[in-house]
Amino acid sequence: MTAKKRAILDTDNRQLASLLELDADDDAGRLWQDDELSALLRHQMTAPLHVDLIHLERGLALKVRNLAEAEGLTLKSFGDLLAHPNPPLELLKATKDFAKACRLSPRSPIPHEIASVLYFSSIAAALVHRRRRITGLSDTAVSEGLSWVAGRPWIDTATRSLAESALSLLNPAHGGRL
Repeated sequence: MTAKKRAILDTDNRQLASLLELDADDDAGRLWQDDELSALLRHQMTAPLHVDLIHLERGLALKVRNLAEAEGLTLKSFGDLLAHPNPPLELLKATKDFAKACRLSPRSPIPHEIASVLYFSSIAAALVHRRRRITGLSDTAVSEGLSWVAGRPWIDTATRSLAESALSLLNPAHGGRL
């Protein structure tokens, strides 16, 4: 992995949290309309995992394919991974890292809003399906990100449901931190 990619992945969590601040009412700087974001998210959720994750690390595409095949999984897309009842944590972490790198890059292959959805959805999938944390962000920061995801009018039902399920796990009434 290149030093630049490693630097993005090693970004301080507080710095990342500030970069991920997403203002629901800030339409001034928006490049994409809701219907466009909806179409882009649908495309991203059906995109082959190994094609996008190869941008993060050269050997990762082969690793993703081998891991999925070894476990007998039919994980062909991000949507498959996020909806899987027992997704491999390694793939969720790789997805989170890919989304984080896209969110921080000015030359991202996907819009920052879509990268943010993918980032928080991978965290949500780990919480909901594996009862594991894959981020160093605080519960408050994760809850804010998941609330942002759930509140987007262009989010599909499955992604919204995943975010809401993860939010309920982070709720103090459900024991707080996982």
